[in-house]
Amino acid sequence: MAEFNHENGAREAEPLPIWFFVGVILLVFGVLVLAGDFVGERRPTVLAETRPGLWWGAIMLVAGVIFTALGLVGRHKG
Repeated sequence: MAEFNHENGAREAEPLPIWFFVGVILLVFGVLVLAGDFVGERRPTVLAETRPGLWWGAIMLVAGVIFTALGLVGRHKG
């Protein structure tokens, strides 16, 4: 909740919630994993055809967007 500053009549900014930073980290890692899956060389491993880098990168990217949005919405509520 923002505090009202009686000296100049302005509201002090609230700190960002932890979920915003978790979301940003997941977004960055999701982009890195996706880029690594598209750019990196394919190794002959078990179930390599399922492209786990693509799936996990997409999952982290979506989770990052959700957490970042929740952090921003939570900051503006109240």
